[in-house]
Amino acid sequence: MALGAVLAHVLDDDVQQRYLDSARQSATLISVVGIQPLLDSRELSTGLTAAEIASIDGRLQGAAVSQDVRRIKVWNTAGTIVYSDNHALVGRTFSIDDDLGDALHGTASASVTDGHDEENSGDNLAGPLVQAYVPLVFSGSSKPSGAFEIYLPYAPVQAAIDQETSRLYLVLALGLFAFYGAILGVAVLADRWRRRLIREAETTALANLAVLERLNRLKSEFLTRVGHQFRTALVGIQGFSEVIKDSEELDLVEVKGYAQDIYSDATRLDRAFGDLLELDQMQAGRVSLNTSRVSIDRLVQDVVDRMHTDDARHPIVTRLDSHGELVQCDPERLSQALANVIGNAVKFSPAGGEVTVSTEVTDDAAVIHIADHGRGMPHDFGDGMLTGYEHSTGLGLPIARQIMEMHGGRIWFDSVAGAGTTFHLSVPLKLRPSRGIAKAVAAARA
Repeated sequence: MALGAVLAHVLDDDVQQRYLDSARQSATLISVVGIQPLLDSRELSTGLTAAEIASIDGRLQGAAVSQDVRRIKVWNTAGTIVYSDNHALVGRTFSIDDDLGDALHGTASASVTDGHDEENSGDNLAGPLVQAYVPLVFSGSSKPSGAFEIYLPYAPVQAAIDQETSRLYLVLALGLFAFYGAILGVAVLADRWRRRLIREAETTALANLAVLERLNRLKSEFLTRVGHQFRTALVGIQGFSEVIKDSEELDLVEVKGYAQDIYSDATRLDRAFGDLLELDQMQAGRVSLNTSRVSIDRLVQDVVDRMHTDDARHPIVTRLDSHGELVQCDPERLSQALANVIGNAVKFSPAGGEVTVSTEVTDDAAVIHIADHGRGMPHDFGDGMLTGYEHSTGLGLPIARQIMEMHGGRIWFDSVAGAGTTFHLSVPLKLRPSRGIAKAVAAARA
């Protein structure tokens, strides 16, 4: 029994420490992925307005207060709470304790608290809880501009400790009753069992961390590419404006020419921003479908005719073979997706290169094929452009993918270097439920 008590104590400390390490890593990921993109160093220093606090609440979408997270806080270097899901704490200043001080000096930490610290006065936190502090370091600075604090429930830790302790005592008791001399072997077996469970937990945690890191990388690439498009347009606007401002010899024709260039860049910037908002609304389920039964051939032909009118430099050939098959869809959204894909094919086709649009019907879907004779996709490109960004930094293909998912369909492509790319858009003959549709219906009902 003494051996069991010692092992249980060691096991308790080991489980708790591993949970604290996991909590610190989770807090770091949440800070980088979910908190830092919503703030900047200026806001930490001056504080947030009520509108900015409400905006952050909306972006977090209620994820802060749940069974998994009990409280979040964002501190500045003066010890003032700049943001919290408990708005009664915002703007209050407390003395900086050791854990917060370490975070403000660049060191993350995690510990167990009873929820009765000075900084929690006036709050309704019931301990014990796991609190983790993470420094907030923004781009362009090497020192923390503040700290992120998160409170997690301690109950899972205690439950894991109790469960592991119960298992351990059961194994020891069975070993004592079976044969006193086998107690050492039983203890070794229990230790191996504990280690195996810990390894499995670590494997799962590492897999989750890998997913979060990939999402963070995709987010960074997305912001970089979209930011590049915005900056390109702004450089043009700024450059032409400076020419007009600084030159004293421009005539009216030259001024109008520069003004047209500024207008074109501003229009492109507005279109890119509109695409970004539209994609965000689709992914959040705030766009609903207005469906009707339409001929897939007629819809394809109408889109091609409009694109011929807008740009006749590239021949677009149609081979429609759906025999007038009707599909249940949102004609406007499906036309938008088709136009985005055809436009992409035209853009990356050589001058005068033919683009072929064809249709066919399978047992359960109408499939639209768009083939070009361009240079093909890079060999390491995968489907990255279909998950949030495309090679030209535009958002046409991600929007097309989202529209197809809302219809319960899908989009994919085949590509051969130097021989062109063929995109395939599959539309179910009968509209099937999907996550996108469910979100859209919920948004429409709300």
